[in-house]
Amino acid sequence: MTGNSGAALTPAAAVGMLARLLPLGPLNHALGFAMRRLGHRHPAVIDRLAPIAGRRFLVVPDGLGVTFLIGIEARAVTAAASRDTGHSADIRIRGPLPLLIQMLEGKLDGDALFFARNLHIEGDTEALLTLRNAIDSEDIDLRQEVLSLLGPLSPVADRMADGGLRLWRRLTQPQARASRRPTL
Repeated sequence: MTGNSGAALTPAAAVGMLARLLPLGPLNHALGFAMRRLGHRHPAVIDRLAPIAGRRFLVVPDGLGVTFLIGIEARAVTAAASRDTGHSADIRIRGPLPLLIQMLEGKLDGDALFFARNLHIEGDTEALLTLRNAIDSEDIDLRQEVLSLLGPLSPVADRMADGGLRLWRRLTQPQARASRRPTL
């Protein structure tokens, strides 16, 4: 499938188009609830973030059309989704959505992604290390934290997330794309 530019519609572009259509209100409500719950369940993480209170992190998934602004406050962490990429932030993290998710889940090493140039980081890297160390100190499974918000629907959402990530990987692997091209 191609557009006027002749470029193929990639899975990332399709997800980005869908994300641009979705309202951010419900997502922001869920993010706020999740951050409050995380603070209540893991107060030691909030304590470890005290040295970087006032810092703001902007997470920009490539092609998604939605950014995530994370604020470190004196006794809380806030998060909000936005369509604005120009937010003022102390640190900006940009990369492909699947890699960002796997990094949050602890399945991929952020340092390795950065040095492989799969992840772009600008700004106060010391604040980023403080955030990472605070999260690692509690061995928080962010995916399970988010899924727990869904109560009895969490097993279904977990399977859907796994299926979505498997499909994403399959569609975005160069070998898979090459094998779907017609041969002459």
